[in-house]
Amino acid sequence: MRVLVTGASDFLGRRLLEALRRDLPPESRILGIDRRPLPPLDGVSVLDVDPFEAGKLTEAVAAFDPTFVFHLAALASVARSSETPAYAWRADLLGTLNLAEAVARTRATLVFLSSTVVYGEAFRDKPRPDESVTPRPDTISGRTKNACEYILRDVLANAGVKHLVLRPSNYIGSGQSETFVAASFAGQIARIERGLAAPTLEVGDIAAARDFIDVSDVTAACLRVLDRAEDLPDGGIYNVGTGVVTPVSAILDAFRGLTEADFTVRVVPGRTRPAGLRSQGCDPSAFTGATGWVPAIPLAQSLAAMLDEARARVG
Repeated sequence: MRVLVTGASDFLGRRLLEALRRDLPPESRILGIDRRPLPPLDGVSVLDVDPFEAGKLTEAVAAFDPTFVFHLAALASVARSSETPAYAWRADLLGTLNLAEAVARTRATLVFLSSTVVYGEAFRDKPRPDESVTPRPDTISGRTKNACEYILRDVLANAGVKHLVLRPSNYIGSGQSETFVAASFAGQIARIERGLAAPTLEVGDIAAARDFIDVSDVTAACLRVLDRAEDLPDGGIYNVGTGVVTPVSAILDAFRGLTEADFTVRVVPGRTRPAGLRSQGCDPSAFTGATGWVPAIPLAQSLAAMLDEARARVG
């Protein structure tokens, strides 16, 4: 088996490379590619390839001749996509189109990590949509990821190359960028504990609610696709989440229970997004039924690990 991972230096990409190295047979080959230099990882080949450069990307894919491709390269943050819309569209769409054209010359199966943000306005009618719900994206991130789903469907179907789409909900875990809410809370609390910051936690809209899933459970979902790919239909789309919608305020309360530091909470306009849909979850039962995958890591365990990692990084 030869597995190629794009976006390999990112939060999920690094975890997936480590899991593939651990779980695949020893004779398997693994290649991680990214536009940024990747730190070395035993048992994994790494390659700096800018997905904007179609020629180099095509050469890399052809030389490796993958049997599976996990396409993770994208702007993961909704906030970052909103701040740099032109770059978000170029990065997500052009990178995906170039990869699709390269993979179309192979016999690989491509798995695209999209996101439940594609549902957008559909959350108003169904806070926990299943895959039968038509996406109505209301953010740049949602629109670009939904567009990428169409690109892959059109280009790969025309070439007779199988592809699958996973739509994970909000994944979290130790080592995540503080661009994301749970990681931001953990980092701020760790600095407050060490006396490196004033005892004030800056927050955005804590009334918002999301389906928070540990990144290790998303990684496990990717591995399960490898095992069951032959049984899954070409073009199949699957939600990956816990099925539980948790308010950000509950995340904050959980962190309070993990620290002895006393702090106040201050709403900061820069952390608050424009008023939108506050409750966003998903129904992952189709993926569970098709593969037997279920999330295994409780939210409390994820948050504790994030705070421990933030403490180690700060102290």
